[in-house]
Amino acid sequence: MERVKYNIAIQTYMEVFDYLITNNLFVYNSGRDFLSSRIKIDEYGFVEETQVRRGVWDEEHPNQKRVPALRVLKIITDIIDDILLKANVPTSPDARYAYIHDLKAKMGGQKSYYSSYQELLDIFKKVYNGQELMYSTNGKIVDIALLRYKQVADKFSKMTPLEKRAVECYAKLEDELVSYTANLLLVDEYGYPLDDLHRRTYDGHDSSVKIASKDTEVDWDMFKECITDNYAYLEEEGKLDLHGTFSPWDDNPYKSELGLDGMTK
Repeated sequence: MERVKYNIAIQTYMEVFDYLITNNLFVYNSGRDFLSSRIKIDEYGFVEETQVRRGVWDEEHPNQKRVPALRVLKIITDIIDDILLKANVPTSPDARYAYIHDLKAKMGGQKSYYSSYQELLDIFKKVYNGQELMYSTNGKIVDIALLRYKQVADKFSKMTPLEKRAVECYAKLEDELVSYTANLLLVDEYGYPLDDLHRRTYDGHDSSVKIASKDTEVDWDMFKECITDNYAYLEEEGKLDLHGTFSPWDDNPYKSELGLDGMTK
């Protein structure tokens, strides 16, 4: 059984997702009639599109549906080992793997990395909510962190709704990835991992249970099973969440709960 540091597993999932999305390679077997499907991001969130005929994508009237982040994670889980084996997925220069997906950065090859897409989303929310920057009396920014914040704010102001939605989608995917796998870090009062039964049934009320460091090694197959098992259960129960509400009669038919696109309330 292959062991991997928990934080490396999270980062690798996100790097594979980014590789597939940015290179238009998120294509997989739909499971019927030899048709392929693919995952895309549009201004309202994640979309799963299926070919109308074998080898044919209908660009004018695509056969597509909105899907939740957990569906995207399930698909990545099904193909991730093959992708890591066969594709040259770029590795981030260090533990700071999240970055803003804008055209200028792609053209110039310059990227500013962040510890997670949640960190990036938090900064974007501050910008979106109109938080003011603090300046010294001579008009200069007094802190390196504030300078970094202003650089992100400047980029945010120039981003399209689609680019902003992409940040939301990356952050939502990362958040759910952590949510459905974090129980692998549960240890008892002596630092030993909980057995499978206690880990799966833990309700958060046992004070003797602790959370280990994200540098802790976990079993790679168990990590993936956390995704597939939760997806199977929620699909069977009809509880997969689209992260918003959909109404075709609304001026804005899909309201994201994250709301950075400039269209949501």
